Amino acid sequence: MLKTIITTAVLAFTMLTSTMAYSGAGHSHGPSVQPTNEQIVSKAFQELVIIVDKSELVEGKTLDKSWKEVTNKKVHNKSLRHYIVSFEHAQDKETLYILLNSQGTYLGANFNGTFEEF
Repeated sequence: MLKTIITTAVLAFTMLTSTMAYSGAGHSHGPSVQPTNEQIVSKAFQELVIIVDKSELVEGKTLDKSWKEVTNKKVHNKSLRHYIVSFEHAQDKETLYILLNSQGTYLGANFNGTFEEF
């Protein structure tokens, strides 16, 4: 009887500690550390360069190379699931908005900053 109680206790303790090891701070459904605004803007700028280099359309418009020179860029909106970064083109007097998910994946771009997913 005592042997059964000890075996059960050891088994329960082993299961509990292995579960705790997998559910620590590093194991979550989202990023464990929130990126800085600089990192978010940098990732969005990489996507902007791709859009320009591949001549991808944004709301039916191709962005010229001058978009890669914009200096006024910032996190426009931030939530747990999405980031919107704005790029203001001073010469064209336009602002481009890029939507990223919390993992940094590009989801879209437009000129009004409103995204259905957000």
